[in-house]
Amino acid sequence: MTSLRSLFFAVFKLGATAYGGPAMISQIKEAAVNRYGWIKEGEFMRGVALCQLIPGATMVQIVTYVGYRVRGILGALTAAVAFVLPAFIAILILSAIYFKFHTLWFIQALFKGLGAIVVAIILNACITFGRSILKDWKVILIAVLSFFAFLFQWNFVLIFVFAAIAGLLLRPKIPPMKAGPPGKASLEVAKDKEYLAIGLLAAFVCLLFVVSYLLDPRITALSLGLSKIGALAFGGGFTAIPLIQYEMVDRFQWLSTKEFLDGIALGQVTPGPILITATFVGYRVANLLGAFMATLGVFFPSFFILVLLIPYHDRLRGVGRVRMMEQGILGSFIGMLALVLYNFGRTSLVDIPRILMAAAAFFAIYKKISLPYILLAGGVLSVLIYGFPF
Repeated sequence: MTSLRSLFFAVFKLGATAYGGPAMISQIKEAAVNRYGWIKEGEFMRGVALCQLIPGATMVQIVTYVGYRVRGILGALTAAVAFVLPAFIAILILSAIYFKFHTLWFIQALFKGLGAIVVAIILNACITFGRSILKDWKVILIAVLSFFAFLFQWNFVLIFVFAAIAGLLLRPKIPPMKAGPPGKASLEVAKDKEYLAIGLLAAFVCLLFVVSYLLDPRITALSLGLSKIGALAFGGGFTAIPLIQYEMVDRFQWLSTKEFLDGIALGQVTPGPILITATFVGYRVANLLGAFMATLGVFFPSFFILVLLIPYHDRLRGVGRVRMMEQGILGSFIGMLALVLYNFGRTSLVDIPRILMAAAAFFAIYKKISLPYILLAGGVLSVLIYGFPF
């Protein structure tokens, strides 16, 4: 059995190199399925389909799902914390620097090169997932239609729902079940102690809200507002950005529009989900405690929803119609990845150095060079090229 300590450090490493948004899911799959053998590929892909229908940051949901499969509720909590922690630490440090000096020249130079590397990561993810998912012309059709639906900015939830219905109607080929015998966290009905653990965890979070209110009422308003956003952010973290701006900039006026836009830039240059921008907002409102409670508030709702749904999702895992719907959702996921690749490529690959960096990064990924080394090399080159123009 995988220890919680081993799970924590393995996922922490993933979180420290989590660039590329949904594309990072391919790196999570490589680690969870191939490197560590925590779960089977079919089980992982069903988790991806489930997480597309839940609000919040998809990457965090996926590692939470994997952690649940490995060690139940404790594994889910360990994986979620380990994945978010590197981004939390990074943006906390950058937030402190920003609010002291109010400059982003270094970050802006760094982001130019990292953006090119992200394009390579997304392209690799499209190829990796495409090989696993696009094995039937019907799924390919769903992926193409989903790409254009995302391009024309249809509602994320409706796209996934229509993709599921299309999978049910078109009846694509279903890959064989490859998951092994159910383990502790794979029982069809959650045990009472699992529900007790969820209840205790929810009670502890509520207690933190109460304590923060006694210390500073603004912190509770901040964390509850972000919790509401975290529970409504269907379609991934980027859909939450306008909601955060409305609540924190327009409604409460806790930071200026410029500060918020700079916070988004910091959220993109740090690893992990874009929702980590909430940490920046929390730091602006109430320093370290505000940053912690803001981060907790924005990520906890989707964690809570996911661990409640997994047991019921398991009960349907062998139903043919459900698996057809999952194939449709996975097809729409490929369409979303393709759109992310298109958008990032269009905005990031705007000059020769960045095109060359993206090509070199893709070749390095293809040769299975460790992602941290690729990111480090790209970051250094980016600062040298764009931070100190000659």
